[in-house]
Amino acid sequence: MRGVTIFGNFTVLQTFMLNGVQVDKGFDERLDIFYRTNLCVENNDDIYYEYVECYYRNIDDLKEDLKKFNLD
Repeated sequence: MRGVTIFGNFTVLQTFMLNGVQVDKGFDERLDIFYRTNLCVENNDDIYYEYVECYYRNIDDLKEDLKKFNLD
């Protein structure tokens, strides 16, 4: 397949930008479609920022989380 990148058990079909955040659309070994992105979370104790890989079953849930992070 052309343009497909495999990360572990997640196969990327398409990469696009959504509100300034890179999103990978792909599927897992069960062929379920997911949207994957890296979101920055803050540890309030020592202001340590870390990127967490997040998977969403639908784009609406991802958009809702981006609104929470003021990235809409």
